[in-house]
Amino acid sequence: MNELILFVLKSTILSGILCTWYMLALKNKRLHNYNRFFLLFTLYASVQVPLLDFNWSPVYERAPVIFTSTKMLLHTFNGADGITPVTQHISTTDINWKAIAIEIAALVSLSLLATMLTRIAWILRIGKQYPLTVTHGITLVQTDLPKAPFSFMNRIFWRDSISPETDSGRMILRHELTHIKQKHTYDKLACQLLTCIFWMNPFYWIIQKELGMVHEFIADEQAIVNNSDGIQEEEYTMAFAKMLLQVHNPTGYLNPEHQFFSSPIKRRLTMLQTNKTVRASVLRRMALLPLVVGSILIFSFNPRERSTAIIKSDKKIMLVVDAGHGGADEGCHSGSLMEKELNLKVAKRIKELAPEYNIDVQLTRSNDKRLTLEERVAFVNKLHPDDFISIHVDDRPGKVPLLIRHSMKGIEEAIPAAKFIRIHKSYIVHTGQVTAIRKNSLFLGNLELPVTEPYKKYLQLLTNKKI
Repeated sequence: MNELILFVLKSTILSGILCTWYMLALKNKRLHNYNRFFLLFTLYASVQVPLLDFNWSPVYERAPVIFTSTKMLLHTFNGADGITPVTQHISTTDINWKAIAIEIAALVSLSLLATMLTRIAWILRIGKQYPLTVTHGITLVQTDLPKAPFSFMNRIFWRDSISPETDSGRMILRHELTHIKQKHTYDKLACQLLTCIFWMNPFYWIIQKELGMVHEFIADEQAIVNNSDGIQEEEYTMAFAKMLLQVHNPTGYLNPEHQFFSSPIKRRLTMLQTNKTVRASVLRRMALLPLVVGSILIFSFNPRERSTAIIKSDKKIMLVVDAGHGGADEGCHSGSLMEKELNLKVAKRIKELAPEYNIDVQLTRSNDKRLTLEERVAFVNKLHPDDFISIHVDDRPGKVPLLIRHSMKGIEEAIPAAKFIRIHKSYIVHTGQVTAIRKNSLFLGNLELPVTEPYKKYLQLLTNKKI
């Protein structure tokens, strides 16, 4: 979830940087094909660059560290795993606001996608309702729609009231043919698809609008350049401009009452009269390179402290992890957060990480049940582990250990001496569970445990049995 939010944030910032450059340096300049490429590249880069992950020379370095069995687990066990020490009162809630926000965003995206698909379906349906004429792979659909003429994919939707034999009709036809030949529909579909999915990115809406205008500029320019009426380009440009005004306002293209200055027609007319400056256009094109390189350095390279590779143990290590408290024994509290629950989450996370380090983790408890100290010790003695840790969380300010590592000596001192004896560096047994004793071992039922020389003297406590 956090990765998705970070991706959207990076994508928005990157598209904002490139879009700002377009608005300042490229908008309303006669670099139509380049501007088309730039806007499409902005969409592609804003999606692709945040997904890249290049590691380069780190800013900070440290020497590799060799970890003991417990430290190997703690090396990657940190706040990123969703578990942090409790130092103050924490109030918890069952409402996951991030998940709700993402669900709302997804619903809006689905709504926008449905609207887009509905419009496409309407266009395709129109193509089946009116007569068609196919020429050189291009379909001409004769309609009476007031929105016509317009083009979609390889189809031109023509309005019957416009004669293709008139000057304005031929201009419009060449204009729409340019949209088809240069596949402008694919640009718009890709742009609208991204805008529907990442609708929260305001720059995608700007890019969608500007890409549509660039398409019109390209089609206008090609309609003039490719005219076959034997008219000089300057005269044809003026005729084309006049046609735009007449189509936009049939009652009088110079009518002062018309809201001319708020219309995109103004930009199209201005562009027809704009001269291209070769030197300036080259400089604007070259400026893209440092802009792209800088964006990649910022958003895809991750200068960070070099982390050492996972260090596995040469041999399989068994580690017993004891999640403190449990059941009716809730431990300390912080708001509605209980120590027993946090201890169990930490223990399960350690067990999840352990296989990567060649460590076999055994949990004294895997659910919310209460274990006595004797039961915990018996569990450890039964497994003969290489190491043992007990997890507790303290609610005292300034003293918040996350993991408490116990030695066998520490356990021995904590349990009742009258009931337990030490028989081995790794074993402490309950005297009441001993069923038989031999010279170098004893039995707990069918389980035989070794008794080493330093601890044989403690067996004298078992007065009812002899070595």
